[in-house]
Amino acid sequence: MAGAIHRRVFLGLCASVPGHRRAASHVPVLQRLGLLGGAAKQMSHVPNYEDKYRAKLQQRAREQGCASIADLKQKQTREIRQQDSQTAVPQGAADTGGRARSSSNLPPTVKTLDQIMRVERLAGLSAEEVGAVWAAYHASKAGTVAAAIPAATYRQLLATARENPVFVLPVPRDGQGVEFFLLQFDYHQVHFTPLAEYKAHGVHARSVLTLTHYTDLLDRGVVLMRGELDPANRSFGVQNAQLLAQLLQVFYVTGGPAKRALLETFNHRPAEFDYAQVIEAAQTL
Repeated sequence: MAGAIHRRVFLGLCASVPGHRRAASHVPVLQRLGLLGGAAKQMSHVPNYEDKYRAKLQQRAREQGCASIADLKQKQTREIRQQDSQTAVPQGAADTGGRARSSSNLPPTVKTLDQIMRVERLAGLSAEEVGAVWAAYHASKAGTVAAAIPAATYRQLLATARENPVFVLPVPRDGQGVEFFLLQFDYHQVHFTPLAEYKAHGVHARSVLTLTHYTDLLDRGVVLMRGELDPANRSFGVQNAQLLAQLLQVFYVTGGPAKRALLETFNHRPAEFDYAQVIEAAQTL
């Protein structure tokens, strides 16, 4: 399957071997909601927390003035969407300096762009040149993958993610079938967790890869992506990280109506979802 991947999905996708860097904090969408809703709650592979904690959820609903658990979910979903609209990437410049600064739209535990590299080095460069500098910078950085994403592509990715914040992607495993990874969008980050781990540990499962998107140069036509592997999971590998990053954009941006339909089925009609269709779609990129 890896050979079928479109290698020009990102500008300058690069990687280096795993190292000992601490992985980015995992704050997934489902955990932020405080309960499992939507596709994740209904899929058979995800623990049914609503049944397990029904009494506590009912109490929480009463405390927040909701008549039922369903009303509580709707209220929390509205709050999350409102928060998303306040923090999401805008269509134009985000501040008086003309940049959507990563310091204002990423968790405080995540390094900002100017903490990673000297941003002044990028002054006056085109989007393609910025991508080349970003790739060269990460070529020797252990445990990372990196890419420069066209601004229009990232806006489309983000718009699709707002409606479909979770999905599963297959990674081939040395002639032994595939392993599925659950992806979860959290604003400008994407967390990838082995589906088996999520089945066992729920929201406490550890992500093996976190992609962080830096929107500081959005007005110059480029978003910088940095992916960090979990140093505790060396067996995952940067090639698998590259594959997941490429599959992410294929399903969320470039793959066309058939792949978009799989996203929507998983998120909105989970009872109809078929894993085999995802495997087949990933083989025909």
